[in-house]
Order: sequence, then structure tokens, then C-alpha cells
Amino acid sequence: MTVTETQVRATLNEILDPCSITAGVPAGLDDMGLIGDIRVQDDGAGGQRIAVTVGVTEPSCVLIGSFATEAQVRLTALPGVSAVDVRLADDFDWTPDRLAPHYRQRLDEHREHKRRALPLLAMTRTGPAVDQ
Repeated sequence: MTVTETQVRATLNEILDPCSITAGVPAGLDDMGLIGDIRVQDDGAGGQRIAVTVGVTEPSCVLIGSFATEAQVRLTALPGVSAVDVRLADDFDWTPDRLAPHYRQRLDEHREHKRRALPLLAMTRTGPAVDQ
């Protein structure tokens, strides 16, 4: 069985970004735009080698190691995969424009819903202003 880049992306997208979970709109690594280069090559013995680069939204993210470990485990489990090389991107500059368009839409809808649900504090305040 030949593993495709699409399968690799789908597998990596099963790994949820914890920040997206906290924001209330869970997203996988691919939807978050955290997957860099993907290479799938024959190993010469009937199997395939996968090389993938994984980044994070912030350079100080302490979870990049767990992303790499989970990616290694999940990709190695794909049928016909003989080796997996997960590289942590040290030159990865994530920006919101890397978000998948369908995820960006879900996130925008979620944020708009949250904004509409906020109480109108200025209209409900009955006492003196706090900063006076």
C-alpha cells in the first residue's frame, strides 16, 4: 500500500492543538497550519519512509516535543511505513494566515458567537464607575 501526502496530513490532523482546544474550537495540526514539508519515499524494500516537519504557533511552546512524539507514533502505524523522521522546525514562523480556510471560518464563527454572548456591561452598570 502506498501512503500519500493526503493520508499523512489526515493522520497528523488527528493530533489536536491544545491551544485550539482551550479556545473552544479544537483543530488538528494540519488545520492549524503547523505542518511544514512532507516527503514520502520508497525505502527500496517495499515499504515507505516518511519525513515531516512540525512547527508550533509560538517558539516558546513547550508542547512541540509531544507533537513530534505523537506524530512519530501515528505515522509509524500507517500500513507499509518502514521509517518516520519528524523534524521540529526551528525556523518556523507561524501566522494566522496559515490556518486552513474551513478552520478559520469555524474559529471566526465561534468568536462572533462569543462576542454576541458577552453581557453589555456598560448598559447594565448601576453603580459609580470603578475608576473614579
